[in-house]
Amino acid sequence: MAVSNDDKTDTCPRCGATFHCGIAGPGPCACTQVKLDTRPLRAMMSLYPSCLCPDCLRAIAAGAPVQAPART
Repeated sequence: MAVSNDDKTDTCPRCGATFHCGIAGPGPCACTQVKLDTRPLRAMMSLYPSCLCPDCLRAIAAGAPVQAPART
């Protein structure tokens, strides 16, 4: 059975939350809604193999560290 892109959920590699990445679907991608400076964007690209959730993108844009604090 095929799964449509609309039903696909992703897991944020930074925080573990599930979310829908809009880049392949009909909705806007969170990446286009958040302004990130070059330095954090490059760090994200080197640390994470896939997209981050909207909450993590907004947190990083607001100055949070790119690498998430360790979970306890």
